[in-house]
Amino acid sequence: MLFLATLIVCGLIGARPISADEENDEDIYNKIFDSVDVDEILNNDRILDTYLKCFFNTGPCSNIAGSMKDKIPEVFETVCGLCTNKQKDIFKHSLDVFIPKRPKDWEHILQIYDPNGAYEPKIMEFLKTWKIGSK
Repeated sequence: MLFLATLIVCGLIGARPISADEENDEDIYNKIFDSVDVDEILNNDRILDTYLKCFFNTGPCSNIAGSMKDKIPEVFETVCGLCTNKQKDIFKHSLDVFIPKRPKDWEHILQIYDPNGAYEPKIMEFLKTWKIGSK
């Protein structure tokens, strides 16, 4: 979520560390969604589990995983409303792969980030209607 796309390998931030004060939403979204091979992460259970532990508050967070975790509520609430079309494609693809692969983990994410069930229907509608490659 993204969020899964939310699911990025360490080191994608670049050579120069950036403090949270220097980052804006666009920078964080670009880092989280634009420079990632989500299939590599989704298909590597070790990496995926590391990110999920961060998201579940059961393990440490790398800088990028922590940034992603902080954005999950916003991404869920807006259904990736601040995302570019490319980022929406990645968001959809990530969830299309993640949800069937790890349904219990998806439910756990929803328990944490959508405890009242307000966002899931909108997310599922997005998954049904967004066509990858849309403009």
